[in-house]
Amino acid sequence: MNTMRLLIAMVLITTVTQAYAAKSHFDGKQPLFCTAVQMYQCDLTDGCIQVTAEEIGTGSAWHIDFKKKQLIPIREGAAPNSIQHIEVLDGKIFMTSVQDGSPTESDGVAWSVSINAADGMMTIMVAGEGVGFVGLGSCIPG
Repeated sequence: MNTMRLLIAMVLITTVTQAYAAKSHFDGKQPLFCTAVQMYQCDLTDGCIQVTAEEIGTGSAWHIDFKKKQLIPIREGAAPNSIQHIEVLDGKIFMTSVQDGSPTESDGVAWSVSINAADGMMTIMVAGEGVGFVGLGSCIPG
């Protein structure tokens, strides 16, 4: 059942993304709404396993505000994340940042996002202490 829901979500997201891509440009200037439909957690013990956003304590959707240089999670109580670097290169928008979660814990991470300017397909990667996360999905103007 979850596989069927995932397949339906991917088809809908791809269809909507292609419709928007035909009418607009992913240029790193206009706001975007992004969703990760597949997420993976990777570590030395288990390798890479598919997880849900809830299992890893994060959201799977966010807005990107290029003017404010913020990635804003769509999750109650979540604070915006500052984007430190944005670059458009080879038909893709790249964003990167390094951030600390709690000042009392060793939970700093580096993250990057890549968005294909032709169709809005998106990859997000987060690297922490001994663990990495990968999210695959797409973005639409918004």
